[in-house]
Amino acid sequence: MTAPVQRDWVARIHAWTPRILSIAAVLTLIGLGLMVWSMAEPTPMPVILAMSVGQGVGILAFALFAGTVLVDQLHAQRERAAHDALARAEHAASPARAPEVAAPTGAPEAPPRQASP
Repeated sequence: MTAPVQRDWVARIHAWTPRILSIAAVLTLIGLGLMVWSMAEPTPMPVILAMSVGQGVGILAFALFAGTVLVDQLHAQRERAAHDALARAEHAASPARAPEVAAPTGAPEAPPRQASP
């Protein structure tokens, strides 16, 4: 029996980031278009459409954008954690370093200074 495949939703959504951001941008422009139309032609129908459909489209666009930013941040944190774990593993696997040797003291030390009265 094989182990169940773990679905990594962060990686899947991260792969779609450019497409999701493009959709959010188009939805934002549609919502703004409805808002501008309602201001250019202040009759009841454009105003009602702008206040309902335009706002809904704008909220959807913002939700897509905010979700994409969140997923991108989670993806960056996972990559940083994987990079740190790899660096720690490489550091642990490397041979022990030779102890540092102090520089030879060939020159005599200067006499200590006395405080002035």
